Amino acid sequence: MRRARGFTLVEIAVVIVIAALMIALFAALGTGLLAQQRRQTTLNRLAAIDAALVQYVQQKKRLPCPADGTGTAGTEINRTAAGCGVETNGVAPWAELGLTPSDIEDGWGRRITYRVDTVLAGDNKMDMSKCDPAGTSGIVGGVCNTACTSTDLSTCTPPSTYLATKGLTIHNVADATLTSTASPNTAAAYVLISHGETGDGGYLSTGVLYGSCGNAGNQEQKNCANAALQVYYVDDQIADVAGATHFDDMVLRPTILSVITRAGLGPRSH
Repeated sequence: MRRARGFTLVEIAVVIVIAALMIALFAALGTGLLAQQRRQTTLNRLAAIDAALVQYVQQKKRLPCPADGTGTAGTEINRTAAGCGVETNGVAPWAELGLTPSDIEDGWGRRITYRVDTVLAGDNKMDMSKCDPAGTSGIVGGVCNTACTSTDLSTCTPPSTYLATKGLTIHNVADATLTSTASPNTAAAYVLISHGETGDGGYLSTGVLYGSCGNAGNQEQKNCANAALQVYYVDDQIADVAGATHFDDMVLRPTILSVITRAGLGPRSH
C-alpha cells in the first residue's frame, strides 16, 4: 500500500493566502454594506424630518426655529413673532416636531443640523393662501394681503412679490450659486444637513461638537453646526473638494413654494 501523504508547506501556504483573501473580501463587502446602510438610514431620517416640518407648517403656518444642539430640550430657541434670532448650534427641533432625539440623528449618530430663513419662522409667514398670481398688491403686514378677493385682484399679493428676498442661499462644492433670494421660486426654505461619515461639524447626542468642522476654509467648515451662516453647501455626489478636503455632507434643501404647497397653504389658482 502507498503511504498516506500529508500537506506540504507550499500547499498550506496557498490555503492560508486564499483564506486571507476571502476574509479581506468579505470584510470589504461588510464595510461597504454598513456604509450603505448608514447612508440609507440618513436619507430616511432626513425625509422623516422634512415630512414633520411640512406637517408643522400645516398646523402653525410657519416654520420652527432650530433647537440648541448643545442641549437636550429639543425645542426651538431665539424665536419671536417676527422669526428666529441667532441660529448658532442649531439642530432639528425634535420635541417641537413630535420626534425623539434619535429621530434627528443620522446613520453615524450625529444630530442633523437645521437652518431656516429666519423670516419664515415668523407668524403666518408660510401661509400663501391669500396670494394670487393675478394680483397686483404688495405685502401687507409682512404677509400676503388678507383682503384679497376674487372680485378685486388689486387687493391680492402675487407669489413672486411675496417670495422676493426670502430663502437661503445654496452653493455647490465648486462655490457656484445654485439658489438665492435673487431667484425666489428656487430659494430654499430650510436646510437639513447630515455631516456624513466624517461627521465634522455635527453635534453628538451628548451636545458635544464632533470634529473640527473640516479643514479651514472648506465647504464642510461652512456647513458647521456651530456657525450662524446664511450660505450652505451641497453636492449631488460625494466628492473631493479642491484643496485635498473631503466633502461628504448630505443636504436636503426644499424650496419655499414646495413646502408651502405640500402643507396645503399654496397660492390660489384660477
